[in-house]
Amino acid sequence: MGKEFEIMKSHWLGRELTMEVVVGAFMVVVFLGLGYFTIILTRENWFVPKYTMQVRFTDVMGLTVGDDVVVRGMPVGKVKRLSLENEPASRVLVTLTLDQSIPVRKGYKITVASTSMLGGRDLAIDQGPEASPLIPNGIVLDGVQPYDLMADAAQMVNSIKTSLIDGGVITNMQSAVAQLNEMISRVNQGKGVLGKLLSEDDTLYNNLSASVTSLKNISGGIERGEGSIGKLVKDDTVYNDLSATAASLKNISGSIERGEGVLGKLVKDDTLYKKLESTVDEARATIDDYRETAPIVTFTSVFFGAL
Repeated sequence: MGKEFEIMKSHWLGRELTMEVVVGAFMVVVFLGLGYFTIILTRENWFVPKYTMQVRFTDVMGLTVGDDVVVRGMPVGKVKRLSLENEPASRVLVTLTLDQSIPVRKGYKITVASTSMLGGRDLAIDQGPEASPLIPNGIVLDGVQPYDLMADAAQMVNSIKTSLIDGGVITNMQSAVAQLNEMISRVNQGKGVLGKLLSEDDTLYNNLSASVTSLKNISGGIERGEGSIGKLVKDDTVYNDLSATAASLKNISGSIERGEGVLGKLVKDDTLYKKLESTVDEARATIDDYRETAPIVTFTSVFFGAL
């Protein structure tokens, strides 16, 4: 009996040991898989040398550890650490881990860029013009103040809101809507020309219809040559008379232009003008002589009359 118990005990211990080995091996495989997928997902390459770069910003706009570092649109590293600096100024020191050495030239630009509207960020490096001199390694670089699209959009919305409220735009719109409602109410009540046209009272419509009929009759009469206007439109007699009159006037003006007739001589010949001028001069001299002799004649008449 004791021998059978020993056999069963050793068998049970063997099974337990086998189970522990299997579980241990399984856990090792799980950890190895997790490590592998972690390396793949994080794109970390532990078997190549790493390069470090430090950049100072006044504001990182939500940049976090693990965000991508991008050069010409290609990821070349990660943000490793963020730390606040109070000396010599209040800034944020960003430490980068790069997969390769990135030469930076004078005129470089390092910015925090948005990757999506949901708030993703990455750090973009513009290496600068190729003709510019290189900046030595190990120098802390200065980043550019980030451009916050959402903050600018919020500021624009607030500005528009302020303009609408303080600028009186909403008040003017409310006033215009009130005036429009009043106009619609007047139209519904049949007031005004438009209201009368749209109302059930057809007096204005009948008047307009009668006016249109009258105009139609008048135009028909003109078309048939009735009345003075109709005769002017349809009969050639008036036209011929006017044409003849115009021809006569043309002949008369031609005669005057040529100096024919009394009027033509008055227009073209200056003899009559000179005679008229001479007559006027003689009349003026006679009047002047009369004015000079008038006091003597008057005095003589009075003197001999008194005798």
